[in-house]
Amino acid sequence: MAQGSARSEAKRAQIRHGATRVFLAEGFAGATTDAIAKAAGVSKQTLYVYYRSKEQLMVDVLGSLLARLNRDHAVLEGERSVDSLPALRATLVELASEVLEAVSGSDYLALARVIIADSPRVPEIGRLWAQTITGGIRLVVAGLLERAREAGVVVVDDVEAATRLLTGGLLTYVLPDGIVAVDGPVAAPDRERVERIVDMFLRAIT
Repeated sequence: MAQGSARSEAKRAQIRHGATRVFLAEGFAGATTDAIAKAAGVSKQTLYVYYRSKEQLMVDVLGSLLARLNRDHAVLEGERSVDSLPALRATLVELASEVLEAVSGSDYLALARVIIADSPRVPEIGRLWAQTITGGIRLVVAGLLERAREAGVVVVDDVEAATRLLTGGLLTYVLPDGIVAVDGPVAAPDRERVERIVDMFLRAIT
């Protein structure tokens, strides 16, 4: 990378770092360019050199934050066993526990609040929801159930409905409770509770 490009990217990172705090705390409507410039330690003129609008900056900030959070909590990646009912149970319990632990963190909840609140104002933000853990878990669970059905482990007539049954029940512990919470993260259910939910779900589909 050329020296000028390196300086430019470093300045963008500096701006994103400051803007992240402002956007997560104030949302799009409440974040002013004055506050963003101050938090980033740059002038408003410098801010506009790198980002032509507040909308462009917010999309970049949220996209970067989401990428970091997904790297820190790569819970939707990797091959998982579903070749027997005990293996499917263990996989669903582990996946559910990991997802709930990840999304109950304050950064993920703050990100979700901003996306939900401000996607009507900045449509590009709405597309980020599909990239969140809460947006992606349905695809992972659906894939696991489809594989389990093909292996003869479960008999599921409607994988999509079954997926919603499990993921919807699990995410009620974080959403909407975590979205309306004002002070820090919410408590994810303990493993025993997750196991009960998974067992009830498996009884329903087997």
